[in-house]
Amino acid sequence: MCQMMKRCIEIMKKRLSIAIVFIIIGSLIYLLFRNNIIIKNNVISLIIRNYIPDACWTISLYFTSINFTSKLTKKSLLINFIYVLTIALTYEILQYLKIVKGTFDRFDILVYLFSITISSIIERKLRREK
Repeated sequence: MCQMMKRCIEIMKKRLSIAIVFIIIGSLIYLLFRNNIIIKNNVISLIIRNYIPDACWTISLYFTSINFTSKLTKKSLLINFIYVLTIALTYEILQYLKIVKGTFDRFDILVYLFSITISSIIERKLRREK
């Protein structure tokens, strides 16, 4: 039982590390690219500025929220997937309705789906590591 507890704590630390790294990356990209401090307007800059921070924040939210799940089952992983997606979609809808500052973008929704899916795959691999 002690070995299993150590393994769970290891995975939780890895999840927290992933969440912190991605929130830092997303924040740095947002701060450095949002006002064209580093790169002027072009397609690559547009993608980096507008979509990579959203992906990073979504991945961070996924790994933070899954650490609060007491027992990981297929059902709880699906619930976490839906939970993170719901938060992201709610934010986009609030932007569309002009309730929060920002611009509604359909591609953001694709970015959220993609990043949550990638997070789910990473989570499966974390739990399978020996």
